[in-house]
Amino acid sequence: MKLLFIGNSHTYYNGMPETVRRLFEATGQRTHVTMLAEGGKSLSYHATAPSTLFNIRCGEYDAVIVQEKASGFEEGAFRAAAATLLETAQKAESALYFFMPWVTTREDAAAQSAMSDVYRNFCYANGCFFAPVGEVFARLRRTEPVETLYREDGNHATPFGSYVAAVTIFYTLTGRKRIMKVTEFDDPGVKMGFSPELCQRVHVEACRMMRLYNG
Repeated sequence: MKLLFIGNSHTYYNGMPETVRRLFEATGQRTHVTMLAEGGKSLSYHATAPSTLFNIRCGEYDAVIVQEKASGFEEGAFRAAAATLLETAQKAESALYFFMPWVTTREDAAAQSAMSDVYRNFCYANGCFFAPVGEVFARLRRTEPVETLYREDGNHATPFGSYVAAVTIFYTLTGRKRIMKVTEFDDPGVKMGFSPELCQRVHVEACRMMRLYNG
């Protein structure tokens, strides 16, 4: 399976796409991962960047995962860029998925909910899917200390936060309806030293949120 990740620092921090690859390979599927990510860039940038468009058109990817910036999120800009990237992927016969990031620690649940509604409405109208990573963050923030998910800047993910993103993307790409048990395979979060109990909760929340937002 060939995956292309497109985004900014929320994608490349802590080697998140590599964790996705490890999840696939831990469940028996060889996966090749490519990443085009540059700090601070939006989907509007990627929708016009020659290198991004060339890779989608010519890379023969099974799936392309694109990530809009979270800071300064604008619905109109997102919709326009998302439509361009979706059309490009469809012409290349690649499935396009959206990686919805999390709001900063300074923002409240209403900001995350508003972002989720934009993603859900766009994907529902266009027959595509998104990984609701921000919603999984919001669920975990109810019980976990902020520093478990966020770095000191209150914006970027800790290694555990990037693991949360990877697990959510994995469930979205595979469409798995059954929650996996981290004790039954080489879960990369457990191998990174996170507690099996917390990793299992991530799988539960990721699977549930994926089903909720993608059906």
